[in-house]
Amino acid sequence: MGAHAGSLLPGRVEPSAGPAPLTSLRPDPPPPPPPLAELGSDQRWWQLQQLRRGAESAQPWLQALADGELAPEPDWLAALLGQLEAAQVEQLLSLLAQQSEPLLAALRQELPAAAPALQPRWLGPLRRHCQELPAPQRPAWLVVLGLWRDPDVAELLRQAAAGEPSVEPQLLVLLGHQRQAADAALLQRRVLEPAPLALRQAALEGLAVGLSAWPRLPLRQTLVALAGDLQPSLAAKAVDLLARLPGGQAELRRLRRRRLDPAVAERLQRRLQRRPLVLIVHGRRGGLIPPELHRLAEELAQRRGVPVLLQALTAQPPAADERFWQAARRAEGFALVPLLLLPGGHVRSDVPQLERQWRQLAQQAAGPLPQRLPFLGAWPAWQRQLAGSFGPAEPGQQRIWLHHPLQGALPQRYLDHLRSRLGGPGLATPYTAQLEDLGPLAQAPTALLPLTLAANRLTEALAAGLAQTQGQVPGPLRLCPPLLQQPAVRQFLLSALEALP
Repeated sequence: MGAHAGSLLPGRVEPSAGPAPLTSLRPDPPPPPPPLAELGSDQRWWQLQQLRRGAESAQPWLQALADGELAPEPDWLAALLGQLEAAQVEQLLSLLAQQSEPLLAALRQELPAAAPALQPRWLGPLRRHCQELPAPQRPAWLVVLGLWRDPDVAELLRQAAAGEPSVEPQLLVLLGHQRQAADAALLQRRVLEPAPLALRQAALEGLAVGLSAWPRLPLRQTLVALAGDLQPSLAAKAVDLLARLPGGQAELRRLRRRRLDPAVAERLQRRLQRRPLVLIVHGRRGGLIPPELHRLAEELAQRRGVPVLLQALTAQPPAADERFWQAARRAEGFALVPLLLLPGGHVRSDVPQLERQWRQLAQQAAGPLPQRLPFLGAWPAWQRQLAGSFGPAEPGQQRIWLHHPLQGALPQRYLDHLRSRLGGPGLATPYTAQLEDLGPLAQAPTALLPLTLAANRLTEALAAGLAQTQGQVPGPLRLCPPLLQQPAVRQFLLSALEALP
């Protein structure tokens, strides 16, 4: 009992030291940052590198700034930016509310490279800070904020860009950087409306920065309109952007028909991707293509830098390899060029059938569809060149051009037109004709021009007959060589085909 009773007695309580003073619970204030060395010195650079790498705590620097012991200078603020948490960012913005230019300079220096890393801690505080500022003070901060893609930032930029007629040009560029499809109309209006050149250039740069985000059709329409602008710098940039758009090559080819500033027209030529060509030729029996046509295609391919294929009317389409289709995809198309001289059945029936075959091949190769150009004989420039291919007429000599027989009203109208262009009559002559089949023509001073690009049965038969009767006819009978064997005609054709887009 005694022992138990003794155990129930209160024991001796030693006197307590009492609660610790409040001052002893407060953390020690961080030591102040070391004094900065002279601006531009190697020692200062080393100090700021230590700060940038996190070797020193950021809080002493903020405290020194708050206590007025450290002046806000862009170089050390730039080194500090990446070390701050969101709450410290808020503190820094509050401390520099009345002296913001050094911080803005530091942000402009650091953000282009460090924006993704800084976004989680900086975007929210900076956005709230900007929204609280009076409208006239916002542009300087928006130039910094706009480097981040954010819906709220885009709205602030939109308000600034749509407000006053005069706006900080860089804001239009940054609005494009936000890549919000709804802003396309605003930027397009800004680039087309009368305004200082710097504003229009900035709006166009904004369109360039977000190019793939804008609705395609209105963007193409804007750039096509701008290509004819009186400001060559804007027009040239519009041509460059059209070249980057899907479907832009077709727009560039259409622009070639417009009168443009010479420098813009030169830029247009450089931006055009040359299309591969398929030259449709008559060929000979069995699909044989004369050598002069092969040489023409080879030289043309070297000049254009893209494949050029030969398609004979009497043969299946030639094999188009992957190089051909790659070039066609880059140029967004390829062209079928009928090197035919008369609007006969080949032009009206066979060529459309070949076009259908090439469309099928293009679909199988996942390539673009072909464009069929008018047949060569319909080109006004070709007709002018043809008119000079006879050479000067000799006294007392008649000039006759020989053409394949044609049927129908349309071919006859064409022959009448060609007769007026060439200044002489034509004679329907089948490929099987011989020299004696020309009748009186073979007995009179005559210059004959067969309308054929390459040698064929008719030209060979006439040349052979002329060689046999040389010296037996009363007057000189002159046979002009096939057109591609005439240097001036060949050079014209090469230049004309090379100039095709």
